[in-house]
Amino acid sequence: MRDVACRFVRFGVRWLCRGVLRLLRIDVHTVGQLPPGPALLVANHLSWIDIVAMVAHYDCTFVAKSDVREWPLVGALGEALGVIWIDRRRKRDLRRAVTRLSEALQNGRRVVLFPEGTTSTGRQVLPFRSSLLEAAVVSGVPVVPMALSTYAADGQGETLCWVGDETLLAHLPRVAALRQATFEIRILTPMAAGPSRKVQSAGARAVIVTARRLRLRRQPAVGNGVSFFAKQNFRPIESSEREIAR
Repeated sequence: MRDVACRFVRFGVRWLCRGVLRLLRIDVHTVGQLPPGPALLVANHLSWIDIVAMVAHYDCTFVAKSDVREWPLVGALGEALGVIWIDRRRKRDLRRAVTRLSEALQNGRRVVLFPEGTTSTGRQVLPFRSSLLEAAVVSGVPVVPMALSTYAADGQGETLCWVGDETLLAHLPRVAALRQATFEIRILTPMAAGPSRKVQSAGARAVIVTARRLRLRRQPAVGNGVSFFAKQNFRPIESSEREIAR
């Protein structure tokens, strides 16, 4: 009965996130499919919008900083999704988070991890912290790299990125002021469970960096409330890109 209630709550949160995206005129474009079953989804981190977009499209939970738990509404929604909270300042808490993450994966969940540990403007992918990838090694589940990108009319894609000391209340009006924006989730080739978290971390970061670099050559045009690929910007996917994106 508890499992049914949890699924119902997650379904409700998913529709809430879809409503937020619709209200902010953010079109989420997904490329590729997640493998069936549990997996550790590893992505670069741009904004709070990363989480909203992923929850809107996938049944997943997250690893998040413990201070977010105290935010009004956000903390409650995180609890409903089964978010794994972590205080990175405490080494003991890191071990606890690895244990909880392993349990979630072994129970069949998909868990999203942002190994950069902070957000960026997307101009580069920051170094990955590999500690929490130990859970994938312990659980024997695949690591699925995901490349996140933002685009907006008039070249204002970076407006979607939430960086520095800007508060959420300050960022929301700037996002709402955009005429139309596109948030892309590109699912890359899953990596089989490996013997080393550091190898998994380095491999995931490498394919994310490559995918984003290739993606920038053909940014989607944005306008009239719908994202599309303008003919002048589109080119066939090269063989090296197919290997990354499939």
